[in-house]
Amino acid sequence: MAEQQISKDFKAWVEDSDMPAGKKKVVLAALKLFSAQGFDGTSTQEIAKESGMSQATIFKYFKTKEDLLYFIIAPLMENIIPVYVEDFQNSLQAHGNNLKSFIHYVVRSRYQFIADNREVASIMLSEILTKDKVKAKFMELISERGAGIFKVFTDLVENSDEVRSDIKPESIIRLIVSQVLVYFLQNYKIFGVKSDMQVNEDLDEIEKLIISAIEK
Repeated sequence: MAEQQISKDFKAWVEDSDMPAGKKKVVLAALKLFSAQGFDGTSTQEIAKESGMSQATIFKYFKTKEDLLYFIIAPLMENIIPVYVEDFQNSLQAHGNNLKSFIHYVVRSRYQFIADNREVASIMLSEILTKDKVKAKFMELISERGAGIFKVFTDLVENSDEVRSDIKPESIIRLIVSQVLVYFLQNYKIFGVKSDMQVNEDLDEIEKLIISAIEK
């Protein structure tokens, strides 16, 4: 599964997949419980009860609870760092190195992806600091695809006449990532979900903040 690109919504992907019905129920039950009460706070007995499956069925498909966790969050990690760096490259070219258009695309596309998969994202952000396997996979993805993403932002700095010459590509990446992730956590873990209109207005403000920090 981790090698396949999920489309928009993890739960929809599970429902539409050809995995056995029992496995689907286990995965969706674990998703719900891990998101609500944390990985460590969820037992396989609770997953069995929520899914209507036996613990034996859980361990038929997943050797350990950690394997079940990884099965859920791996696709998000595969896609939050674009599987195809060309997505960002094509967007940059399509927008003619226009700073505002490109930042708008990056902020909206990454936020929407995380929001569409908010339960998985919440689990990933909670576990990435405490689970060595999760952390190792994330660092592996950064290593594999980081250079491609870095080049996209290097091209932006070098080819756009709107970006400050003293700004570093990695600084732009950190700024975008921090703003998008903090806003996601505010919406789904701290203050509660806002209306689409409010989210749109807030993302507009985030884009303006990023642009003001890096433009000439």
